[in-house]
Amino acid sequence: MTAGVRRQMAHGAAWMMLFKLSERMLGLLSTLVLVRVLSPQDFGVVAMAMSFIAVAELVSAFGFDLALIHKRDATASHFNVAWTCNVLMGTAIMLLMLLAAQPIADFYGRPEVFWVVVALAFGPLVGGAENIGVVAFRRELDFRKEFRFLLTKKVLAVLITVPLALWLRSYWALIAGMLFSRAAGTLISYLLHPFRPRFALGHLGELMVFSKWILVNNVVTVFKERTTDFVIGASQGPHALGLFNVANEFANLPHTELAAPVNRALLPGFASIQHDRAAGEQAFLAAIRLLAFIVVPAAAIIHVVAPYLVPVLLGPKWLDATALMQVLALAGGTVAMHSPLCALLIAFGHPDRVALSHAFFVAVLFAALFALMPLWGVLGAAAAVLCAAVASTPMYLYQVRRRVGIRTRTILLAVARPLAAATVMVLAMRALAFGSSGPVPGFIEPLMRLLLAVTVGLSIHAGVVFTLWILAGRPAGAERQVLDRLAALAAARRRTAP
Repeated sequence: MTAGVRRQMAHGAAWMMLFKLSERMLGLLSTLVLVRVLSPQDFGVVAMAMSFIAVAELVSAFGFDLALIHKRDATASHFNVAWTCNVLMGTAIMLLMLLAAQPIADFYGRPEVFWVVVALAFGPLVGGAENIGVVAFRRELDFRKEFRFLLTKKVLAVLITVPLALWLRSYWALIAGMLFSRAAGTLISYLLHPFRPRFALGHLGELMVFSKWILVNNVVTVFKERTTDFVIGASQGPHALGLFNVANEFANLPHTELAAPVNRALLPGFASIQHDRAAGEQAFLAAIRLLAFIVVPAAAIIHVVAPYLVPVLLGPKWLDATALMQVLALAGGTVAMHSPLCALLIAFGHPDRVALSHAFFVAVLFAALFALMPLWGVLGAAAAVLCAAVASTPMYLYQVRRRVGIRTRTILLAVARPLAAATVMVLAMRALAFGSSGPVPGFIEPLMRLLLAVTVGLSIHAGVVFTLWILAGRPAGAERQVLDRLAALAAARRRTAP
């Protein structure tokens, strides 16, 4: 792997991490307002409608953006075909959802869901018209422009959603925010990239060679991500579904805010070296070491501090989400470590192996849901997600070993120190009685406990992981990168000091 590609991947990961940090700060501000103005039932009603719309979008998404990234000789004609298909599919989804609005409301037994589906049905059409030219930002590893594009969309969505929530005090604020975000994203895409797509279908067959497996992967992903929405919404109602989804959003922060943005940079980087297996393994192991160093302790911290995190960030209406967040945090950390495995397989031309692994995840999830929900209700659904995440991990590892040639032992050794340190941290914090007494009501007391728990937890993890690194002979890895970076910052500060 050339130094230039490695540097571009590192810069891309940094830009995507910066975006996610900025987005999360905005999202946190928005969430702090929304969860206090709206109820779990409001979130549940929107989730009921979105579950079907998301299904339609994922099932119809051929992943042409990934096909364009993977196809290094793609021309403007290929981009035109991808845009045309996105517009046509967005139109089809809109019409389908308008026809299905009443059956969806009947399925959940909630008449208010009808108008929510009708309003949200226009989102896929607006989003489908987004300028396909922005894919070139990722394809060319120009993540600075990608950062500007994604962050601008998020800022505008927050600016419309929060004031509407304060004014309307209903789920319609969430709906308006979603639609406005789609419209703003489409408009901004044409302002940031000069490409002007035209209707064309000439190269559809070429793109479909790769995209057909992305479609299969998306169909399986529907069941992976939305099965709990259907089951909880139909059996437990909107209140339970709202609790589950909000708890899941926070529990999955290590995945959505850390692993996902890094993988967004890794996939095009891997694709650019897809014919060099040695370079691919080197880049992958470096990435997974760094991800494990960040993601694993983050998931463990959320698991421990959930009894303080929920009352501080969400408020008293959401205390029942505490146990859900604790279980889902472990699942989120596990799924986050699946992400680089999937990115590597897709970049190296094996999206079918990702689909197969997702299918195994779904099979375990279905079995666990039907076994555990009758016993524990919505908490059983969280436990089922954790069971599926853990049980499917060997399948993802097997596919990487079989198709890319990276041994499972090599991957496990790459994540061993952060995983061992996180285990010690959780056990130590339990011994110190952090989070063991359930949710703490109020605000000041849980806030002080939260700050103390995070400080103690991260200190324990850092101490253990660096001790293990020293005992291992100080090998190359995330620890070395962190120390080198701190040394560089200290040197720069000394040079600028008076």
